[in-house]
Amino acid sequence: MTTDIRVADDWSAIVGFLPLDIEEVAVDCGALIRRREIKSAKDLVRMSLVYGLDDMSLRETSAWAAERGIADLSDVAVLKRLRRSVPLLRSLCSSLIPKTSSASGLRLVILDATTICRQRAAGPDFLVHVAYSPSLGGFSGMELTRSDQGERLDRLPCGPGDVLLGDMGYQARSGIFQAHERGAHILVRFYATSLPIEESSGIRLYPFELAEPLSVGQVLDLPVRTIANDKAGAVQGRVVIVRKPEDKVLEGLERKRKAKGKPLSEEAKRAERYVMVFTTLPPELASGQEVLDLYRIRWQVEMAFKRIKGIISLGETLARDMDLCECKILAKLLTLLLIQAYESAFFPWGYPLPRQ
Repeated sequence: MTTDIRVADDWSAIVGFLPLDIEEVAVDCGALIRRREIKSAKDLVRMSLVYGLDDMSLRETSAWAAERGIADLSDVAVLKRLRRSVPLLRSLCSSLIPKTSSASGLRLVILDATTICRQRAAGPDFLVHVAYSPSLGGFSGMELTRSDQGERLDRLPCGPGDVLLGDMGYQARSGIFQAHERGAHILVRFYATSLPIEESSGIRLYPFELAEPLSVGQVLDLPVRTIANDKAGAVQGRVVIVRKPEDKVLEGLERKRKAKGKPLSEEAKRAERYVMVFTTLPPELASGQEVLDLYRIRWQVEMAFKRIKGIISLGETLARDMDLCECKILAKLLTLLLIQAYESAFFPWGYPLPRQ
């Protein structure tokens, strides 16, 4: 995508991807109350995108808007308009999420999140939660939250036909239960002591004990259920466990030791020997080895994050005001979704073919 939203002709091409009712949406969400300086929702969105994507200061954004004939605003007035644009940007991001479908009736959805912090912040301030669709080669869900809103399987919309694939951040029983109640299949990596499991008879199972006899290349596939608590009912599923070769274990231990800056516990060293996955996919849909093959696809969302951080510099925001931070981040995410829509609208033959 080589368009430049600062250029009038290129901006006109981008407008075609925005909802037709954008003016009504802007009024309904309070982003455009009076049309004195900024006359339209499209102008407000354009100013927000320029501010967010180019990392302009408020004064620079004010000068740009005046130069383009969009509005003659002070930097304080720009601040107020950008703060007010946040719900509109959220709505536009939602409207650009593509609808997925599958002829097989199943849709693989990879879940992950990345942190964003304000400049010179002591820790992360925001989380961008995403759902990535390998069949689309793009994002099928996205939400921006403050950093205290952690990863959950049920945070983004899901339902029958979805196979939710996540790393250890998604092993919480409450999220598994809620996503399962919505009809979605679960496939998550878990830590041996973090996801309590039992046999159907109620006998507690201990994953380390199950995994210890495994040799390299041997796959354990065992029917289990999660143990209910006050936040979640029991969920029937399977644990699939495979042992790592010794060289990979040593590589993983060294990487984690460097990341922590201190020696690892004996339990952490033991856990590094295995990959443990919990899934609700029935054996007739996926064997144990096929479950592990599906989990391998999770790397695609990591590559997608690397790509978007390179394209829209998603990682640290220069703004200090939290509302302005949200505006800047949402502007970057909206830009990403516009790029995705722009790319998906290309057909060498000039038009989309009807689905059979």
